[in-house]
Amino acid sequence: MSNPRLARFDSIMRLTHLYTGLFLAPWLLVYAVSAFCLNHQPWIVKTFKIAPPRWEALREADFTPDDGFPREPAEQAKAIIRHLDLDGPHRILGKPNPNQMIIIRPSGSGNYRVVWRRKQARLTVEQQPFSAYRLLHSLHFRGGYRQKFFPHITWAVIVDAVAISMILWVISGFYIWLRRPRQRGAGTICALAGSLLFVLLVVLFCM
Repeated sequence: MSNPRLARFDSIMRLTHLYTGLFLAPWLLVYAVSAFCLNHQPWIVKTFKIAPPRWEALREADFTPDDGFPREPAEQAKAIIRHLDLDGPHRILGKPNPNQMIIIRPSGSGNYRVVWRRKQARLTVEQQPFSAYRLLHSLHFRGGYRQKFFPHITWAVIVDAVAISMILWVISGFYIWLRRPRQRGAGTICALAGSLLFVLLVVLFCM
């Protein structure tokens, strides 16, 4: 007679394996496809004729700071981005100098570049054209909690969920395998082969 508690645990492990995979399917597909593209980048770029990113002028605007304009470059960049209605994650490119400041505003539809020419009191906004390939690339490396914006924080939380789920899949996969005596031999061969190959490659990479 089977153990009711063990049978219940079996059910929990299978449901965990199933439903986390269904919920996280879009993210796993993004990482799978983008990893393939990164691994075969020269072929992808040549086959789909992906041109290098270029900047296209969008608009120019006069910008004369008032007395309330901040003095710190990071705060200045934030004020400029908000002035242009581009509020969101951004970074200063290089080190600002007395002549100009360059701000990069990442966007899935195409990154923005804002150039503030101080002496001319002029802002220039440029954008890269949309590219599904570059969007996929940016989603692959998207993560972290530094940008305090809803989509970025939510994405970071889901990346953590993906990482935890992958660990759970490994654990539940081993558990399901151990609960099936007929597959233990083949499973042992696969587990040992994968582990030995992984260790060998890590050692070779460290040489």
